[in-house]
Amino acid sequence: MSNTILLICSYEICAGHRLYRDDWSLQKNQQVYGKCANTHGHQYKMELTLEGPISTETGMLLNAHDVEALVRPFIDQYFDHKYLNDDVPFFKTHQPTAEWICVWVFDELKNKFPKPATLKKVRIYETHDIAAQYPA
Repeated sequence: MSNTILLICSYEICAGHRLYRDDWSLQKNQQVYGKCANTHGHQYKMELTLEGPISTETGMLLNAHDVEALVRPFIDQYFDHKYLNDDVPFFKTHQPTAEWICVWVFDELKNKFPKPATLKKVRIYETHDIAAQYPA
């Protein structure tokens, strides 16, 4: 019997952004990005999926409090109640789409968890019914 488990940790995050390219006209930005060409915010939901063995000693992959202690400072510093376009250096060169947010979060957190746990994927819900996931 395999004791590998997926642990899914969810976080609600409020953040603002604007999808807009300065090298495009206002009309092209509105055509491509629609309402998202205007500054606006989302109540994002972020899911982190961690994978690893269930500890025979604790019965857990990781203690949820330990995961929170690793993830919450990152969320508070870079994501929650931030204007992503200005407050996060990565989004000065990348559109703050759900897709790029996934890549950014994954790259920032992939080495933060103690072994043998590994970050397998990040899913960002921009709305209740639209999400992006990385890796795909």
